[in-house]
Amino acid sequence: MIPLAEIGFNWRSHKAAVAWLWLLYRRPSDFQEAVRGLPRRQALRGALSLCIHGFPYVFLVSMTLSLGLEMGLGHDLTLGLVAAVARRTAVGIAVGIAGGIAVGIANGIAFGIAGGIAGGIAVGIAGGIAGGIANGIALGIAVGIAGGIAGGIAVGIAFGIAVGIAFGIAGGIANGIAFGIASLRAYYIPFSIFWVWPRLQPGWYRYHPAAWDNMCSIPYPRLDRLLVACTEQAPGAGWAEIERIVENYPAQADQALRATVTLLARKACEIGLLTELPVITAQLPQGAKGYLAQCDFVRDAAEKIVQLQIRLDTMDHPLFRQPTAELVVKEIQSFGHRAAGFDEPLKTEFRKAAAQWEGLAQTQLDHITGALQQEPVQQFFRAGDPVDRNREAFIPRNKVTGELEQQIMLSTGCPGVILYGRRRVGKSTVLRNLDGFLPTNVRVAYLSAQSPELSISTESFVAAIGKAASADATPPEDLRGLLRVLAVENDKLTQAGQRLVLAIDEYEMLDRKIGAGVFTTDLLDTLRESIQTHRAITWILAGSHQITELPNAPWTSYLVSARLIEVPLFTLAETRMLLTSPAQYSTLWPKDSPLRPGYPAGFWGDGGIEKIQEETGGWPHLVQLVAETCVDLLNDQAQSAVNATILEQAFEKSVVRGEAVFYELLRRESRLVGEWEYLERFQQWQMQSPPEDAAIARSLKRRELVLMDGERWRLRVPLMRRWLVERG
Repeated sequence: MIPLAEIGFNWRSHKAAVAWLWLLYRRPSDFQEAVRGLPRRQALRGALSLCIHGFPYVFLVSMTLSLGLEMGLGHDLTLGLVAAVARRTAVGIAVGIAGGIAVGIANGIAFGIAGGIAGGIAVGIAGGIAGGIANGIALGIAVGIAGGIAGGIAVGIAFGIAVGIAFGIAGGIANGIAFGIASLRAYYIPFSIFWVWPRLQPGWYRYHPAAWDNMCSIPYPRLDRLLVACTEQAPGAGWAEIERIVENYPAQADQALRATVTLLARKACEIGLLTELPVITAQLPQGAKGYLAQCDFVRDAAEKIVQLQIRLDTMDHPLFRQPTAELVVKEIQSFGHRAAGFDEPLKTEFRKAAAQWEGLAQTQLDHITGALQQEPVQQFFRAGDPVDRNREAFIPRNKVTGELEQQIMLSTGCPGVILYGRRRVGKSTVLRNLDGFLPTNVRVAYLSAQSPELSISTESFVAAIGKAASADATPPEDLRGLLRVLAVENDKLTQAGQRLVLAIDEYEMLDRKIGAGVFTTDLLDTLRESIQTHRAITWILAGSHQITELPNAPWTSYLVSARLIEVPLFTLAETRMLLTSPAQYSTLWPKDSPLRPGYPAGFWGDGGIEKIQEETGGWPHLVQLVAETCVDLLNDQAQSAVNATILEQAFEKSVVRGEAVFYELLRRESRLVGEWEYLERFQQWQMQSPPEDAAIARSLKRRELVLMDGERWRLRVPLMRRWLVERG
C-alpha cells in the first residue's frame, strides 16, 4: 500500500486512498500506528488527499441513502422523525468519516474520529446533504489545525448550540439519536443477528463486523457463542481471534472472555485423568466481579480434587485406596452443587464438567471396590522399613511407649533416654509413630544419624538439630550456636507448658564419626549440657548397640544420668494383636468403625498364631515377614485362610526372602573369634553346650540369639536355624 504522504491523484493512488480510508474506519488504532511520526504538513496533505479521494463515495452513499429513505418512508408524521433520524444518521456517518480524517491525522485518531463524525452528522442534518459534506470537511480540518482537542470541543459545542437554536426541539432529538447511533456504531447490531439466529453460522464469521471493525461500542448479542462455535470448528484461528478481541477490542472483551470460559469448561469435560485439571483451570481468566471472580473458586476446587487424586495414586492397596476414592467422588459432587449458584457461563458449562469428572471418579471407585471384592485377603504386613501405622500392620509397644512417656513428662525434666534394641525389633517404628501415643503438648522431631544431613560434619549436625528444634530460628553454625537456639526454644516450651523430643535414630553413627575425626567429644559435651539444662527438651538416642559397646568415646561418662529403655521382642499377646488387628491404630477409618479391617484368629489356622510366635521367637521383623508371606501365598493359591501346609510353605519362603536379615543378625554381627563357628554348629544339632569362651557367651546372650534349655543352649528363633541349615 502506498504511504499516506505519497498519495497522489492517479488510479493507483486512488486505490491506496480507499484502502487507507477503510483501515481508518474499522481499525483506527492500526491507522494511527501506521501514520505515527508524520510531520504535520505531510499529515495535512495526506488528510486532504484522503478527503478528495473519498468525497465521491461519501456523496453517492449519502444521496442514495437519503433519497431511499425519503421514498420509502414518505412524509407521514409518525414516520417523519424515524426518516429524519435514519437519513441523517447515514449522512452523518458518511460526512463525519470524511471530516474526521483530517482531525484524526493531525491531532490524534480517537478525537479526530469522534469529533469528525459528530460534526459531520450535525452539519449533515442542519444544512442539507451537499452543504453538510462541505461544512463537515471544513469543520474537521479547522478543528484539527486550529486547536487540537480543546479547540475541537469548543467549536463542536458552539456549532451544536447554533444548530439546536436554528432547528428546534425536533431537530435536536433527531440529531441526538443520530449522533448516538453513529458514534456507537449501533447500526451493526441488527445485521449481526443473522450470524447467531436462527442458528450459529461460524463459517460466515469473517464477514461479521467484529472480525473487521474494532469500533462498535455495544456488545454484539451472542458473540461469545459464535466465537465458541468458530473455535470448535477451527481451534487455532478461533483462539487467535479471541485473544485479539480481548487485547484490542474492549467493548467486546467480555464476550471473548465468556467464550474462553466456555471453551475451557468443555475442554475440562474431555479429560481422561483428573490430574489434568490444573493445566486447564489455570487458564481461566481473572476478575473482581461476577463469573470472573467465581473462576478463583473453580481453580481452588479443582486443586482440592487433584490433591486427593494424587494422594490416591500414591496408594497401591485397594483397601487403603477405597476411602480416598470415596473422598474424590464427594469432593466433585460438592463442587457440582456449588456450581449451581454460579453466574453464566460457569453455571451451565462447569456443571456439565463436574458430571463428567464424577463419572471418572465413580468408575475409579467402582474399580477399586471390585478389586476388593475379587481379592479375598488384603496385604497389610510389611517387613523391612519402619512401619507406617496408617497403612501397614502396626501395634503400639505399650510397655516401651509407656516408659518413654513417663520419662518425657517428668516434672523435673527428662535426663535423656537411651533406647536400646537389637536389629529389626522395631526401634525406628516406635520413634516414627511416637507422636501418636504421647500427650498433645509434646512435639516429636525424628532424625536419623545415618542421614548425611546430620552426620557429614559438625556444621551439618548443628544445622539439622537447630532446624528440628525451631523452624523459625536462624540455623546455628557451631555447637555454641546450637545451645543458644535450644535455650531459646526451651524457654518458649516452658512458658507454653509444652515439651520437645529430639529423637536420634542409629546414634552409633555419631560414635563412628568421632572415631573418624569428623566429630570431637565437644559434641558429647553439648548433648550433656542440653540434657542437664534444657528441661523441656528430651533427647532420645536409639541404637542396636549397648552404650558400653561404643568404642570411640566414653559415652557412659557423658550420659551417666540417661535412662536405658529396652525394646524387647514381641510377646505372644503382641503377635496376636498384630496378626488379628493390624489396622487398629490407622487413622484412615473412624474410631470404632465396623469397616476397619482385621483378621479373625481362625484365619491363621488352628494354633497358627502360636506357631508363628514360636517359629519367629517373637522377633518383630520376622513376624511381619512370615505374615506377609502367608498372605501372598493365599492370594497366589486363591485360598481364604491359612492352614498347616501354607504355614509351612511360608516358613520355607521366608528363609529365602529374609536372606539379608538372617545374614546380618547371625553372620555379620559375629565379631568375636569363634563366635560364628559356634553358631554354625547349630546346623548339625538342635542344642549344644554353652561356649567355653565367656566373652562369646555374653555376646550371644546380648544379641538375643540363644536360650538356655536345661544345661544346654538352643537358638531362640527356630527360623534362624532353618536359615543356617538351608543357606548358612
